Amino acid sequence: MLSPQALLRGLVSRALPTGSPDSQSSDIAQRFGRYGEGAVLSYVRKSHLLADEGSYFTGHNGQTAIASVLATGFVATTPLAIISNNDSAGGKRLYLDYMALVTGTAGAWASAGVNVQAMLVVDSALRYSSGGTVIAAANINCPNQDISNAKSIASLYFGNLTATAATGVARTIVGLRILRAAVSATVADVTGELKYFNFGGVEGSMFGSITIANANVIPIPMPPVVIGPGQSILIYYVMNGTTPSAQTFFPEFGWWER
Repeated sequence: MLSPQALLRGLVSRALPTGSPDSQSSDIAQRFGRYGEGAVLSYVRKSHLLADEGSYFTGHNGQTAIASVLATGFVATTPLAIISNNDSAGGKRLYLDYMALVTGTAGAWASAGVNVQAMLVVDSALRYSSGGTVIAAANINCPNQDISNAKSIASLYFGNLTATAATGVARTIVGLRILRAAVSATVADVTGELKYFNFGGVEGSMFGSITIANANVIPIPMPPVVIGPGQSILIYYVMNGTTPSAQTFFPEFGWWER
């Protein structure tokens, strides 16, 4: 049996502790996470270790597309997607990794189509009210087949949603992103295009322009997003033009929970 002196000891510090200056003579406590893991500078850039421990999840709607919201400007109660953390206070946080949208139906305007846009808001409430599609629990899974009891704390909602009113502490994380220019004044998008939202990525963005009338693969760098217990992220999609008709998307999400 190991003696107490042989065990690593330290302090749990989920939040960033006060920094210490370089020193050859002063001892400081080892920093640990809430599950006992030591805080280290990782040499692994990919997510396999999160899947290995059962913390990583993906969610999607299978092979069925979902109709988009018909917003021509930002309205707080009409997001395209809501991701909620249903854990109790003091529980796990949800770290959003990506959202992938494959266009099923291109969508249109009566006239004056300019572009499609996105905005991000985080809020300290479970904001889903009605509408759209609730992503089925059967389509929310840990990609580690060896772990049979991994259950997510997230709820995913997508489509023509109605959200509750924003609380007084809602934060707009992304005010405006242009996702693509309109194909024409009456055609919004191209069937088969992939828009890949990369949250907190360290990879570079796409360089150069897309071919407007083609089905492109468009990487969209986004800031990191952390969703605490009882909180939500709302992703807004705006069709900037006159009298839009709905696009449809095959949505997929990836995130981890710790």
